[in-house]
Amino acid sequence: MDEPWLHNYIPAGCLRFSADDNNPIPAAFWALPEVQIWKSFTLDNDAIPNALSLSQTYQAALFGTRTLQPLECLFRHRWIQLQVKAEARLVRVYIFPHDLDSRVIDRRDAKLTKALGLLLTQLDFSPSAWGGSSNSPIWSHPLPIGDDGTQIEEDEDNCSLLERFNNVPSPNPRLDAVSRDDATLMQAVLDSQIPGLQTTLYPYQRRSAALMLQRELQPGRIIDPRLRAALDQRKEQWFFDTITGTVFRTPRYYDGARGGILAEEMGTGKTIICLALILATKFWPTTPPEPLSVDIPVRRKMTSLVDMAAAAVNRHSYPWKLWADRIPENCIGPLESRENIAFYEVRNPLVEARKGSRVKTKPQPARKVHLSSTTLIIVPPNLVQQWQHEIKKHTTGLKVITIEEMKDHIPPVSILLAHDVVLFAHNRFEKIERERSAHCPLEYIRFKRCIIDEGHKLGNGSGQWKSDLMKVIDNLEIVSRWIVTGTPSRGLYGVDQKVGENGTRPNRSREGNNLDIEGLQEQQDLTRIGNIASKFLKIRPWCNTREEVGDTVADWAVYVMQPKHSKKSAGRKDCLKTTLESLIIRHRLSDVNALLPPVDEKIVVLDGSYQDRLSQGLFNMMIIFNSVQSQRTDRDFFFHAKQRKSLIQLVNNLKQASFFGGVFYSKADIAKALETAEGFLQKKELPISSEDHDLLRNAIAFGEVVVNNRLKDVSNQYHSMPLYLEHFPGGDPGQAWALDGRGGAGEPILTDAHMVSSLQKFLNPCIDAPTSLQLMIESGRLHVQGEIERTGALKSALEETGASKVAGLAGNTPLGEDHHAKPKSGSLPRSAPYVDAEDTAAPLTDMEIAEPLAKTRIISTVSAKLSYLIDSIVKYQEVEQIIIFYENDNVAYYLAGVLEILQIQHLIYTRVGLSAERRAQYVATFTHNQKFRVLLMDISQAAFGLDMRSASRIYFISPVLNPQVEAQAIGRARRISQQKPVTVETLVLSGSIEEVIIERRKTMTQAEHRKVKSLIDDKPIYDWILNAKTIPLPELEDGVAQTAMLKTPQFVFGRGFGRELHPDEGLVTDSPEAKGKSNEKRVDVDSMRDRPIPFALIGVKRSHTSSPVNGGSTTEGRAAVELPSKKKARIAQADDKP
Repeated sequence: MDEPWLHNYIPAGCLRFSADDNNPIPAAFWALPEVQIWKSFTLDNDAIPNALSLSQTYQAALFGTRTLQPLECLFRHRWIQLQVKAEARLVRVYIFPHDLDSRVIDRRDAKLTKALGLLLTQLDFSPSAWGGSSNSPIWSHPLPIGDDGTQIEEDEDNCSLLERFNNVPSPNPRLDAVSRDDATLMQAVLDSQIPGLQTTLYPYQRRSAALMLQRELQPGRIIDPRLRAALDQRKEQWFFDTITGTVFRTPRYYDGARGGILAEEMGTGKTIICLALILATKFWPTTPPEPLSVDIPVRRKMTSLVDMAAAAVNRHSYPWKLWADRIPENCIGPLESRENIAFYEVRNPLVEARKGSRVKTKPQPARKVHLSSTTLIIVPPNLVQQWQHEIKKHTTGLKVITIEEMKDHIPPVSILLAHDVVLFAHNRFEKIERERSAHCPLEYIRFKRCIIDEGHKLGNGSGQWKSDLMKVIDNLEIVSRWIVTGTPSRGLYGVDQKVGENGTRPNRSREGNNLDIEGLQEQQDLTRIGNIASKFLKIRPWCNTREEVGDTVADWAVYVMQPKHSKKSAGRKDCLKTTLESLIIRHRLSDVNALLPPVDEKIVVLDGSYQDRLSQGLFNMMIIFNSVQSQRTDRDFFFHAKQRKSLIQLVNNLKQASFFGGVFYSKADIAKALETAEGFLQKKELPISSEDHDLLRNAIAFGEVVVNNRLKDVSNQYHSMPLYLEHFPGGDPGQAWALDGRGGAGEPILTDAHMVSSLQKFLNPCIDAPTSLQLMIESGRLHVQGEIERTGALKSALEETGASKVAGLAGNTPLGEDHHAKPKSGSLPRSAPYVDAEDTAAPLTDMEIAEPLAKTRIISTVSAKLSYLIDSIVKYQEVEQIIIFYENDNVAYYLAGVLEILQIQHLIYTRVGLSAERRAQYVATFTHNQKFRVLLMDISQAAFGLDMRSASRIYFISPVLNPQVEAQAIGRARRISQQKPVTVETLVLSGSIEEVIIERRKTMTQAEHRKVKSLIDDKPIYDWILNAKTIPLPELEDGVAQTAMLKTPQFVFGRGFGRELHPDEGLVTDSPEAKGKSNEKRVDVDSMRDRPIPFALIGVKRSHTSSPVNGGSTTEGRAAVELPSKKKARIAQADDKP
């Protein structure tokens, strides 16, 4: 048993004397009999028996050693006590805890605090050493203890941050951790018996919602995560922090976080989890923050007893609305009266004027903050309608007000308080900061919670920088704060952790540069999580500031980050683990995967058409010309470091050419490059190897075949993707509609989607009038119109053509450019003309179509991928909605042109040119208007929380190198509410760079993926491009044989073809159920200070006529909007900028 004078001290650990500590001490000291037992160091007036104390002479000598010299000051100020056992050359260290009486020991000395922190890092905590054994292994840390107070093994697993994220324990709400009333609320959530919730929650959704509710109702108290919990040598609990040099017998506590990060896997219903949380507490008002209390206003005149009682009910935040059906009607009014709404006052502290300033600082008036049960939800603009739909689909009786457009005014406090949810568009909410001329109505409400969908963006930035959104939130009174995102940071996403037979995870490559790359990505991820925790969630101690008294600033880089992330790190794996688990609510994938629909993924390798191989070979030819003639050294070499931008463009063009590359390189470009290469070989001014000579000669031979190819020349001249038609109406007029002026009279004609669309429109009046059609053919009008259309197309192409950019590259080798006509920003193509369901339902054989039109069919295209997609879309579009992901806008425009002439309703969700409102309309339209069968989506837009569960078939036009990006895209359709299996096909052109991409992504590590910003950053892909070779083309007739045949030729003329309607025809411009339900309100742009907000529909109504809409129509709650006239588009109809 320890001596009485050490009772208040913590027996922490031992120090070992080093070999060079012999000099100040006589050698005979270590063998003295009197120091073979533990002897205590003493100070004057210490009541320690002489038999147990060390002589002052030896004590002074020991303090002269390197081991004990830094501790003398700590000992003399009684921060520590020491005992020595000479035989074992050990010193026991006892530490006085900081939480005992500070009047006994002064703790204000910063130097002593620093010395104590250093001492804690030097101790040997092993029980054997404490017992006097000098041969025992050294324990650099005491064994940590668990929540039950027992010792546990320290986490030595060197797992990645991604693994830690995926191994956060699944939610386990505890009813015993809350009060009886709160447990009743949680049990209702766990039973999915929540008033107003129309959808039964899955078990995992109930657990997540219940845990969120638990954190809001009873966040409890948490031990300061900076403190390590351990057992001392008496097996008693103690806590210490080596960074701040603090030791406690009883830990320091903080209030638990009311909120966190809901990071459930994409597609598992995070929105409905949030709605369940809102409904569960719908009738429970907030309470004032401690230490404030509700103010009792002095009334100007005597009021009724009912009013006094109503005010008292509201002051105590009683959930009276739970029993609203039992409360007399004459009492409801007083309870809802503005005069009886409870509030408290926030008084800003006075700011002292700067010395010497003559301007007197004016105190700010107190701000009345009203208690409410309102939830503030902030979402990206393109997800507003999706949230509206989810609210209407899953809930009833929820009063929602939407503030979406930049011109929308924020209603007064009284109106906001009357709603359960205030739904804000992200950009409109940010605008509040820029309108900071007066107080915002939101600042006068204490919100129940704030939910930010896709809130991972709040982690961006560094230091004290805050976004406008964060600045606005800082001025609001919010009880609970939630971030909703499946990926809290770029490197944190769902991965199913495979466990081996022995219970361990498979080994991962952690060597060399991969470890550095992984560490850099993890550093960025942890920085973002730290920003969210400190700036938005306001979790202590991470949000501590230097201005606060009684606490210290917690450095995230020191405590949470690991040594590979920051040089300041203390290597606290326990702090990292505890912090992640306290912030994040998510189920492990193994707990939810079985509930998600199955996914059938396959790679479809297509043998390219002759034109596909020609286009791919052209790029290889140009690379060879450039490589050999530049000697692979100077700046005129494609692969020179200074040409990175040019090389990236070249590779992007090469990838586009796997779909269609005929537009790249004109006949003149090819001829000039060939002439330069021939001249290089003939002049022999630079020596080249025999291998390069053969390489160049083969490339020249390839170019001589290509330069005279008719289909290639036509593709480039017209900047279009050619296709072949058979059975042109009337035969001979087909030559006029052919891009090469050939065909007709029974032979297929070479044309494109634009020409076919013009043909459909021109012949539209003749669909069921064979006599008129025959007259049009015989009179030559059809032939003349074809000449006009072809001439116009060629003129348009010439106007769009610019000079090819060689950029000073060797061999006169341009990069290649696609001059395809793109709609202007804000007027991107939207869809094919509207077709009535009755029209599309009728088989072609039942349609009364003029005989010359009934046989005209598309039989092939120059692109193997396009032909495959046409066959697949036509085959499946009647029973499945389809999403097609692309990387290049030109690819989408080419495909959209064909879908238009086939009368297949489609939308293009592109990265640029679409407003947030238009994007939201596209998503709503695709989900709720079943006439739209295909959505073309930029792959870069596939990771923003979009719900497209109506689609069950997905095509990737090109393979995606990063599997996580692909998984995010598939997640748009693979959702918990998906009713069908999801089919995914990735199209790969044989012999192209795409095959290399597919092989590489099978073996690339996450660290390699993080390193790759462009394809050229991956060495195997880079080397494949660098070592390009030309493959001789087979001898095929210059015509249909060089194209990819359709398995099922597609008829060109049918009921509904050629109709021109307003581009918004069929768009869902309102919330899908706006007409059927009225539990949601939208902010009117007019003044509404003294009146309820009217229910208003967004958008305009259009007449379903076959002619362009030139007039205007009105909608409820909105002024009449003049619709723009129909605009012609090159590929599809143009959207007018909203």
